[in-house]
This record gives sequence, structure tokens and C-alpha cells, in this order.
Amino acid sequence: MTDLTPEALAILAGGDQQAKKGGRMQTIAVVAGLTLLAAGGGAALGFLLKPAPAPAPAAEAPAAPPHAEAKGAEGHSGKAETGAEGSLANKESAGEPVKESFVEIPAILTDLSAPVGAQLRLEMGVVLRPGEEKVDEAVLVTQIQADTLVFLRTLELAQIEGSRGLLHLKEDLLERARLRSPAVVDVAIRSLVVK
Repeated sequence: MTDLTPEALAILAGGDQQAKKGGRMQTIAVVAGLTLLAAGGGAALGFLLKPAPAPAPAAEAPAAPPHAEAKGAEGHSGKAETGAEGSLANKESAGEPVKESFVEIPAILTDLSAPVGAQLRLEMGVVLRPGEEKVDEAVLVTQIQADTLVFLRTLELAQIEGSRGLLHLKEDLLERARLRSPAVVDVAIRSLVVK
């Protein structure tokens, strides 16, 4: 009838609980071991990816040059825009000339390519860093405005929806402005209205 031995039939019928208990204990031990290994690997990775500690601040602040104190007395506020290399107020107090300037671009009103009848109004400005060559701001602003107008006419409303669309728009505008002049550091979108 069957080719199985009586011991094999007893194991299949559930008669040998010792074999099952040993298998269950082995499974628990393997799972516990893997859990400990994963926790140790996660801790090691956390220590490897931890940022380096910041250097301790200097004990004494350097003395400000006399002309920086005179500027403070003339009514300049302590608030200033922050550039890529630190705040403008810090540069003024260190005696460095302010290198960046903000230039507004006149508002642009244009139609979008899709949906039909959608209009866009954009107010923006550019941050300029003067280099060795003199940049004519009026000409640069006119060129950037014309480039932006042509670019905006090719956009669809779906491309500028949401925060990601606004970020992509800003990156595209910055790229186009930098093609006109390497003096362009950043583009600031003041307002964007779509009707």
C-alpha cells in the first residue's frame, strides 16, 4: 500500500512534536539573529553618514573697521539679504564691498500655449554680481525680459502647476538669464498669476 515506514507516517500525522519544536526554535533564532544584524548594520551606516561636527565658534569676534560703524550710524538697518557667500551685513562689517545687486524686471503679461485663452503675469528680478567686465543693466534687463516672454509663450499650464512646476520654471528662467550674462547669480520670482 504505502512505501513509508511507520516512523515517517507518525511524523506526517503529527505524532513527533520534537521535530517541529526544534524547527520552530531554529526559525526564532534565525529571525533574532537577522534582526540583530540589521540593527547593527543600521547603526554602523548611521555613524558613517553622520555629518562632521561643526567647528567651534571663535572666542573673540574681530573688531569692526571704523567705516562699518559709521554706516551703522547713518541709518542702515541690521537686516540684509543673504547672498551665496554670507549675508550682506556681514560683508559690510568686514569691510568688503557688496558685490551683488538686485535688478527688477518689468512685469511680463503673455498667453500660454495651452489651454487656449490662459494668460500669465510674471513679476521677477535677477541678482547680479558685477565681474571684470561692466554689465549694462538696462540692456541686460531688456534681453532677459524678451527671452522670458518668448519662453513663457511656449509653456503649458500643466508645466507650471504646483511647487515642483514653480521650481522648474525658476530653474529654466535662471538658465536662460545666465545664457545672456554670466553676471546673473539668481532669479527671484516675485509673483506669478495665471488666468
